[in-house]
Amino acid sequence: MNARQLSGYGLAALWAATLLSCSLDPKTLGTAPSGRGSSPDAVEKVSAPARGDLPLIGKVKADVFNDQATGKEVPAQGGQVVVQFLSEPDTLNPFTDTSAVNSYINDYVFSSLLRQNPETFEWEASLAERWMEEDVVIQKDGGRLRGTVTFSGPGETGDVTLRTSSEERHRIPRSDIKEIYRGASFTFFLRRNAKFHDGHPLTARDVRFSYDTIKNETVDAPSLRNYYTDMESCEVLDDYTVRLTYAKQFWQARIYAGGFPVLPRHIYDPDGLTEKDPPAFGKQFNESAYNRRPVGSGPYKFEKWDTGLQVTLRRNDDYWNEKRRGHLDRIIIKFISDPVAALQAFKNGEVNFVTRIRAEQFEEETRNPEFLKKFVKVEYYTPAFSYIGWNMRRPPFNDQKVRLAMAYGAMNVQEYLDKILYGRGVRVAAYQYFFGPAYDHSIQPVPFDPVKAKQLLLEAGWYDRDGDGLRDKDGKPFRFEFLQSSGGTQRLAPLMKENLRKLGIDMTVRELEWATFLQNIYDRQFDACTLGWAMDPESDPYQIWHTSQRENRGSNHVGFGDAKTDRLIEESRTTVDDTARRKLFAQFDRILHEEQPYLFLYTAPDLGVYDKRFRGVKFYKLRPGYDLTEWFLPQGNSTSS
Repeated sequence: MNARQLSGYGLAALWAATLLSCSLDPKTLGTAPSGRGSSPDAVEKVSAPARGDLPLIGKVKADVFNDQATGKEVPAQGGQVVVQFLSEPDTLNPFTDTSAVNSYINDYVFSSLLRQNPETFEWEASLAERWMEEDVVIQKDGGRLRGTVTFSGPGETGDVTLRTSSEERHRIPRSDIKEIYRGASFTFFLRRNAKFHDGHPLTARDVRFSYDTIKNETVDAPSLRNYYTDMESCEVLDDYTVRLTYAKQFWQARIYAGGFPVLPRHIYDPDGLTEKDPPAFGKQFNESAYNRRPVGSGPYKFEKWDTGLQVTLRRNDDYWNEKRRGHLDRIIIKFISDPVAALQAFKNGEVNFVTRIRAEQFEEETRNPEFLKKFVKVEYYTPAFSYIGWNMRRPPFNDQKVRLAMAYGAMNVQEYLDKILYGRGVRVAAYQYFFGPAYDHSIQPVPFDPVKAKQLLLEAGWYDRDGDGLRDKDGKPFRFEFLQSSGGTQRLAPLMKENLRKLGIDMTVRELEWATFLQNIYDRQFDACTLGWAMDPESDPYQIWHTSQRENRGSNHVGFGDAKTDRLIEESRTTVDDTARRKLFAQFDRILHEEQPYLFLYTAPDLGVYDKRFRGVKFYKLRPGYDLTEWFLPQGNSTSS
């Protein structure tokens, strides 16, 4: 859903998130992808993908990388898988922490009304067994009608015929209509056998409670709440029917109406504070003990959190969807921030799946025959990009010429891809996913050109006045601090520091543990930082770039934007026609390219390793790229649980 940031290997994490995968560890929610995956039996790998095409198909055939799999194994009901992540979330609250690692854990703990099929990209029924989407017609007399709109004239002209859910048709003169919002109302019919992990029935009132929680301004969820700004109502029609309606049309309306996790009201608000005292409820929710022991309705239950070590989930044998109930008794998320230690733990059998290892590990440390007898190496793309962010609130990065100089002189990104990432990945110049439908390939990345960088710095008034080797201005030397998370891209900062030193700039590096690093980002306590966003194939720029997200811990942590960019973002949100919306995105991308709030780096594949004993392993284009409910150990090969 929304974009999610990632941490690890030099990228950072609010992953949103949505969230949040360029050889990095998960950390911020997204958009409706365009197109479908290939047939389930097709297998394709492309070393040099054409622009606009994903290098892997929608689904990689099950076990295609595992030369010991026969496809005939009978799944054992039992065993466990231990998955390593670089960073540990602060909380397992699905609303207040939209980091990717939190999201990946909670995808198994919580369920939403709808679920996106990672293979076909289609939205499917989940907690809702079916749903109805309707247009909203606003009449000039103030009346509101719902149904499916068709027009008597070409395009969207002429009188309107409205077909309602009862299949009745009403002819409405265009002169009687004030506004028409396409796809703005959603009625969901909930499954009557869906239950929370404590056995309590899940009803429409829990959906309404979850909606009210997101909308509550005192709940610490600004990144998620911005997608519900224009959602005007959530009506409980009966115990198992709920209707959510937007006040405007929104091209991502279905995703956010049906995509938020449904929380149990009786757990998070037993005293009914949501209605009686919303601010008090918000404070209670932000500090809830259930933020560390969540109760959801998903295929796995929270079992325990060993702080600093791991989170353990246990299969929910009462989950309504038998197909996604899972074969493994437990999923264990183990937190190992050091990539070297993570790979060693994998080799020792303490970890079964490392989702992301460094390129040099993938190339140099996993090649020997003994390793390949026991383990599988995989390479898979999910939508994401990495970047360096400049805090535009602080000098010298409040100057566009300085930021542009950084783009020319701070990093030779192509050389980094070639030498450090062994030629994997592609340079990016904009925030949309490089292989997605909305990326503007006419915008070229800024080339590495130190001479041009020096010229821009001179034009900005930065030169060495006192002969100490550092540029200065207004009596202050050009010094700044570069913030990165532990376990991040250790190779990026030294290269950047050396390049900048040659330009007469002193960069110091501060490395922080993930939670502390993230707090500094939220509090805007940084000069420059290295992060990554994970998103969907086409993303709404509002969360990252709208000026309303600059404060209150929003995702626009670099402080970008003005009235013009806000207008483009807001217009794009209400533009449901793909071609027209992408033209607006292209205009916005041009401004980003001129202003350089980020030094856009690259998108690269995730490089992973897993134990060959596991079967049912597939990789998808959508994050996180895999679904552990599909994994199993064949009979006679289950590990202890």
